Amino acid sequence: MKLLLVVAYFVPEIGSAAHIYFDLAKAFVRRGHEVHVITSYPRSFNLSITDSKLDFPLEEFIDGIQVHRCKHRAPRDNIIMRGMEHFILPCFYFISYLRLKKKFDGCLIYIPPLPLHYFARAIKIFDGTPSVMNYQDFHPQELTDVGLLKNGLLIKIMEYIERQSYKKADYIAVLSEGGIDYIVRRGGDSSKIDHIYNSSLVTPQDGTQKEPDFKKKEKIEDKILITYAGILSPFQGLDNILNAAKELKEHKDLIFYLVGDGLIKDHLAQRIMAEHISNVRLLSLQPRDEYLNITNSSDISLISLDDRMKAPCIPGKMLNLMAGKKPMIAVVPNDCETAKIIKSSKSGIVVIPGDSEKLKNTILRLKNRPYLLKKLGENGRRFFEKNMSIDENILIYEKIFKRSIKK
Repeated sequence: MKLLLVVAYFVPEIGSAAHIYFDLAKAFVRRGHEVHVITSYPRSFNLSITDSKLDFPLEEFIDGIQVHRCKHRAPRDNIIMRGMEHFILPCFYFISYLRLKKKFDGCLIYIPPLPLHYFARAIKIFDGTPSVMNYQDFHPQELTDVGLLKNGLLIKIMEYIERQSYKKADYIAVLSEGGIDYIVRRGGDSSKIDHIYNSSLVTPQDGTQKEPDFKKKEKIEDKILITYAGILSPFQGLDNILNAAKELKEHKDLIFYLVGDGLIKDHLAQRIMAEHISNVRLLSLQPRDEYLNITNSSDISLISLDDRMKAPCIPGKMLNLMAGKKPMIAVVPNDCETAKIIKSSKSGIVVIPGDSEKLKNTILRLKNRPYLLKKLGENGRRFFEKNMSIDENILIYEKIFKRSIKK
């Protein structure tokens, strides 16, 4: 088949969206499909220090994937400008689509940004190309949960767009069973929704990664390495981690690393300095290989979500942590989708946000029970192999596209 993947972030950008869709695209190519990707030009704030100094072509052939990049303004921290960017992306991407002068058998679109559903409608009207809308996060729910979106009129508009996106979609893929229920309650057709976990081509067990050496490079081989690697945003509730780390300063065999970038990076840096939280180190975005080196070198990996988050989302980093047999502590609401997966897979321990005392005690408990760390990691790997096989997921997408073609 001729397949089009549409995603706002793609390699060499760093982040789960870029790498999840890069792996999907490579897997489709491996199955013999012709794969094109429409995406945005790499943003400097999503690149490693080395890559941020480079220029990238608008058209590029990467590992059998034909990548088409669109240049547009890409603000970083201004929430209003970021919102406006989401609405111009469908226009830029559709212009890029027209320039391809190619008819596709199917299109897979990473959501958010939510307005990309207009792109799906545009290509359906233009030449009949069906799309699968892959909802990874649910807007505007997540934005209102954490207080980033407060304007009543704007919330009403976004909720209308959200409902229309569910009703008009040819097909929908979500990351959890809770995602199906969420969309059906908002007018989606359950017969057009599939639950498909994210998946990865790169795992420590497949021989594509080198032996992790981050602890050696940092000269912390004698310490228990506890990491949070991902976006540093108001969605994550990362102050919970700093609060626990502060209580654990006297345990010299523990070291925390926060790795990433985002809206609250400066806030975290200021707290670390002002409160003398000496056992926490803050690192900037890392290239994918080094990010995996850090996570695979970790003894305990942290997942954190703000307790106001009610939408059924699953952090992209869980995929890599389970694949790498990394035991997890999930600082998340007890009834959220992430907690349900952690509990059902028995790959980690759930701690309610705000309970710094329990987080501290859980870290100490795991530190003193290496056999439990190993068991949790092995459970996560089993869950990954059973539910997150990229080969199985590709077959599911192929069946959806073939049904759409027949229809």
